[in-house]
Amino acid sequence: MDAVGFITEVVTRFGGRYFGSPQEKDAQLYTKSILEQYCTSTTLMPFDSALEAHFQSLKLFCAVYVLTLVVFPFSVVAAAIISGVNTVLFLGHFVTYRHWLDFLFPQKTSYNVIGDIEPTGTPTRTVIFAGHIDSVKEFKWWYSLKQPGAVLSVLAGLLFPLLAIFLLVAAVAGGEWIRYGWWFFIAASPILIVYFDMHGKEVVHGALDNLTGVAMVVEMAQVFAADRCTTTRIRCISFGAEEAGLRGAWAYAKANREQLMAENAVLVNIDTIKDLEFLTIGTRETNTLVTFDKALIAQMAGSFDAMQVPVKKLPFDVGASDASAFRILGLPALCIIGMRTDTLDPCYHTRLDNLDHLDGKAMEKLKGVLTHFVRALDRD
Repeated sequence: MDAVGFITEVVTRFGGRYFGSPQEKDAQLYTKSILEQYCTSTTLMPFDSALEAHFQSLKLFCAVYVLTLVVFPFSVVAAAIISGVNTVLFLGHFVTYRHWLDFLFPQKTSYNVIGDIEPTGTPTRTVIFAGHIDSVKEFKWWYSLKQPGAVLSVLAGLLFPLLAIFLLVAAVAGGEWIRYGWWFFIAASPILIVYFDMHGKEVVHGALDNLTGVAMVVEMAQVFAADRCTTTRIRCISFGAEEAGLRGAWAYAKANREQLMAENAVLVNIDTIKDLEFLTIGTRETNTLVTFDKALIAQMAGSFDAMQVPVKKLPFDVGASDASAFRILGLPALCIIGMRTDTLDPCYHTRLDNLDHLDGKAMEKLKGVLTHFVRALDRD
């Protein structure tokens, strides 16, 4: 089964695959059944996590923002303290994906699928190819407003630290001018609707984000099962609950960190391979404060050059991928995407992420690049 065939089958059988849903689990079991045809061993890894904590926390942050404005006329100092704490928690829990507020939300179960292909000789390294199986409820403002909706999301995020800075200055300096600032933040507060009511009811099909990644994982299983490496173990992973805050990657990396270090493992994360002209190796992920290893990036870029496939090397300044979970834990990783980053792609997290917008050209080229990357490592 080729990449497009795999994606078509998953979408047709299971539709959208919200994290923690029966559809996500069934899609993982199907993926496991495919990987079992090629892998030496295959495992279904259940994990429990506060799957709703990442996005549902936004309602709390918005409510505290409003509370701060209500408290302001009575005590600027109290308002500054409340806003400061709210901002720190917003940055730590939501923006940088550190999950500080998970204890406020119930645990739910999701699943990872892991398949290994052992080399013919003694393994000296492990190359992990990974994508995520789950999809997200539609970002309604991104679909209805397009790029302005994405801009409003950024502005909403900026309101929290800007309010905290304003209140800190107001508490120290005082003066009549601060009431004008208070009215400004009241006037700006409607922007927060894009956070408080971010999602629609529809779970998008996720044909692009990120069945393209899982399909490439299956393709790698087929390639290296047919012609196994000499000293390189291939590990194929379909992560669950990525859209919930990288939960599957976190669970896997935390549970296996010491083993991964001992195996000399490196993660090649594949996410949203949509457009050939926008194939990109990430240099860093700004939200999560991680950077990717320059030598690893250079090795991957060398494989793109060898296969005569153009590639960009850019920072990912919005959002995060499963590669961030590995890097936060000190594990080597990089991420490859195939989607433009300078503006909002209309398909991203909207109902347009479907089979109608699936084009296999980028995946076919990337298959050759990833194969070359592993073969070059194995020769070394």
